Amino acid sequence: MLNFKIGDIVARNSYGGDVHFVISDIIKRNDGKKVYVLRGLLYRIQADSTGEDLIIQNPSSVQTNTRSSIHTCKSHAAKNRFYFRPLLFRNFRSNPGTILHVDSSEEFLNICLEHYREANIKAVGFLAPESEQPYVIGNLLRKNNPNILVVTGHDSLKKNAPQDSLDSYSNSRYYLECVKEARKYQPSADKLCVFAGACQSYFESLMKAGANFASSPGRVLINALDPALVAEKVSLTDSRRIVTPQEVARITITGSKGIGGKNTRGQLIYG
Repeated sequence: MLNFKIGDIVARNSYGGDVHFVISDIIKRNDGKKVYVLRGLLYRIQADSTGEDLIIQNPSSVQTNTRSSIHTCKSHAAKNRFYFRPLLFRNFRSNPGTILHVDSSEEFLNICLEHYREANIKAVGFLAPESEQPYVIGNLLRKNNPNILVVTGHDSLKKNAPQDSLDSYSNSRYYLECVKEARKYQPSADKLCVFAGACQSYFESLMKAGANFASSPGRVLINALDPALVAEKVSLTDSRRIVTPQEVARITITGSKGIGGKNTRGQLIYG
């Protein structure tokens, strides 16, 4: 068994090596055995594993494949943007909705901010671990006054755990508190669109707390870019129109099992 360290890129043998992770933390149990905390490189999944189940991966090869996958996702998004951007967008002055994006992953945050820049959307990013996000959301909202809030990072549903308990999820309780803080700041779902969650998050709880869109109705993995695709769609949709969950499912990478929500007013203003 290899002596793994933080920053190593690995896969889990018991899952057929289907997802690549980076080791983000190492916890020593009472029996002296190490447990490795893993974070997905392409998906917003958090997991843990003992060393016996981990397979070291070639960093160069994995990073190349990850960048290629992200590029494919961004190309997919750019094509969708061309189709759903209003035809009048080019002929009249317009103001897309502004975005505050709070993320626990610096790499994912940078990918999403780059995506917003490519779409000509004003966005502010803030990096914070999931456990700290509820404590910074209020001040960030007051400082930036966005039209759209994204709170995301990594999450997971514990194996064989009940889906209707917050205790079954790694980080859903923090996203839930963020949604509550956001609704204290702005109760209207038309004036502040909130996206919350990551892989396998407690969708029903997030929606009940006041999110417009959340993950994950099917408790599936979601792509790193999915939250940004939702925010972009709302930002570039005319405020006289409604963004439906069905539209969001069509433009996100993981579809209706990954992202759900409710009818939400667009945030693009002409004039």
